[in-house]
Amino acid sequence: MNHEQRQPLPIRNSRKWRKEVLMKAFDIEFYAGSKDRLVEDLVEHSTDRYSYVVTPNVNHIVQLESDHDLKRSYAVARHRICDSRVLLPLLRMLRVPVEDAIPGSTLTEELIDIAEQRAWNVTVIGCEDEDIQHLRARYPHITFHHHNPPMGFINSEEAIQACLSFVIEHPSNLVVLSVGCPRQEILAQKIFETDQAVGIGLCVGASINFLSGRIKRAPLWMQRYSLEWLHRAFTEPRRLVGRYARDAFRILPILLREFKLRQSLFMGGAPR
Repeated sequence: MNHEQRQPLPIRNSRKWRKEVLMKAFDIEFYAGSKDRLVEDLVEHSTDRYSYVVTPNVNHIVQLESDHDLKRSYAVARHRICDSRVLLPLLRMLRVPVEDAIPGSTLTEELIDIAEQRAWNVTVIGCEDEDIQHLRARYPHITFHHHNPPMGFINSEEAIQACLSFVIEHPSNLVVLSVGCPRQEILAQKIFETDQAVGIGLCVGASINFLSGRIKRAPLWMQRYSLEWLHRAFTEPRRLVGRYARDAFRILPILLREFKLRQSLFMGGAPR
């Protein structure tokens, strides 16, 4: 009687397995390199077929528990960078070797500075016309293309198609999606699926509002001490205080489950 030859089971100290497990938490494979290396990669591929970056924070992790469209968008993203200095210590507690938090607003500002130096095209989806006018004055060498979809656009095939057509018809090195989570991530994936767009997509929420001056970023000392969330709560209390409180409550069981899962993996070896 012939028996199929069994493949050897993975073992706990397998380098490949340990790397895969270590880099993944909350079912997200996090980018672990430096900001400089990330920027270099994005600039290098800014004229290639469209790909995009997502910026996980505590709120995203809470939403990923139940939003399957957001999960699919995360799975397709080019990079998933830790956006939050609140999330970073949680990842380190879980032994995920993320080098540092890279706030989406910081990444956006650095790439927009490069866009100004190189006279790039930049497409912005979301934000008000006034924000774009400020950006055009501040960055005169960038050609900005702007489309602001209506409220609730993500539930309208016609409005989504208008966004897709605009991005395709205005080829750009950067495509900044500033319509909030999960809408910007879902839209980013839909742009990717057209296979007709180019450039790097950035799912970065209010980052354009920081650059235009409409919203003030926290002082550097608050950023260094992981207190940017507190500054934002004071500047936008009606929008953010309730959300932060809900997220803090909901992240606790998610964190506990992740801790137990990783503990069982390292204690029991690689999955069979």
